[in-house]
Amino acid sequence: MPSVREIIYVDTNVVLEAQRTGCLSDMMERFDVRTVEMVQIETQTGDRRRKGYVTVNMEEFSVKVTINKVTDVHLLQATARAPSFPALDPGERDLLAFVASEDPTSLLLTTADKAAVKTACQLGLENRLISLEEIAVRCGKNPALKRQYLRSWLSQVRAEFLFDTL
Repeated sequence: MPSVREIIYVDTNVVLEAQRTGCLSDMMERFDVRTVEMVQIETQTGDRRRKGYVTVNMEEFSVKVTINKVTDVHLLQATARAPSFPALDPGERDLLAFVASEDPTSLLLTTADKAAVKTACQLGLENRLISLEEIAVRCGKNPALKRQYLRSWLSQVRAEFLFDTL
């Protein structure tokens, strides 16, 4: 019987950074990676001529990542619970609304944006947040990640929320 893979939900920033650093494929093999439709759309937008533009292989992504549909009910419930919710980018907003409305005790959520971390905490997901660094290490990788994807950054931002300084 195959082992059950741990579930992680990822936002656009995490997908792009994981692709940029070469650990996205490893994540998709090691974990049950999930996201929402808006994140899938966001990974394909932007100016492809811009220096540093990251291209995600949508064929592989669509096959290996579960894409969930966000409903108005998900959005309304999150809006009622988190004052900072309306200020989020669409992908982060939809992802957090979906995760908060589903079974948050069995999920891990990765994100790399202070506003999204604050909103996740308001939604009661603070203990479900995990850095891309930690996910990469679990995959046997040690990529050169940007600061906001490190365990230390996420710990600092969570502490700022808990001490009401975020």
